[in-house]
Amino acid sequence: MSSNWKEIWASRSLNLEHGSLFAQLMAADGLDTKFGSVTEESWRAFVRRTATKLGVAPGSNVFEVGCGAGAYLFDLYQQGCKVAGLDASPSLIRCAEEVMPHGRWILADAEELDTAEPFDFVVACGVFLYFPSFEYAANVLARMACKARRGIMVLDVPDLAKQQKAIAIRRRIMGEDAFARKYDGLNHLYYTKNWFETVLGPLGLNNVQIEDQSIEGYANAMYRFNVFAWHPI
Repeated sequence: MSSNWKEIWASRSLNLEHGSLFAQLMAADGLDTKFGSVTEESWRAFVRRTATKLGVAPGSNVFEVGCGAGAYLFDLYQQGCKVAGLDASPSLIRCAEEVMPHGRWILADAEELDTAEPFDFVVACGVFLYFPSFEYAANVLARMACKARRGIMVLDVPDLAKQQKAIAIRRRIMGEDAFARKYDGLNHLYYTKNWFETVLGPLGLNNVQIEDQSIEGYANAMYRFNVFAWHPI
């Protein structure tokens, strides 16, 4: 993650003004966006749908790369999953520690993911867009595949085929001046679906499935996709 993005995420924290604890976690992890209104119900439905597709069940061990405050893991934690995560933001890691004290939280960059301790599933949600390069992303994917016993998923990935439309809608909603100020020096990394298939193929994952993103109330979803991959049984 670039230093500019790190500074932004390091300034995030829980805020009672957002309402429930779940809503506070969502806001801290960036779902307080101008590009939609994601309710707790729609986010919970997204978490449960994607986790179920991967094979996550109560009692599963789930590790998240770029976990932030824990908005993705929170519902799984409440369902009885054993959760852990890694993030480069000290303030967001403190949030996760406070909200999910029985989890395990590591302050580190994604490329520092320790593969020595395996987990059933390793996930990354809304973080690959902040990586500095495709080489960095490929290294993180390799570590995720090595750490996972059963499968991995990478969610909310910006689709290169839809990049121009995604940027145009941001410019229209925010206005040219506001867009230029907010994103000065801040870039998102866009991917092709084929890039994931090519990188995941040699990593021992025999089943790769890619689907377009769908989160009710989240305008960015129409420009994103999700990647699921499993180890042979």
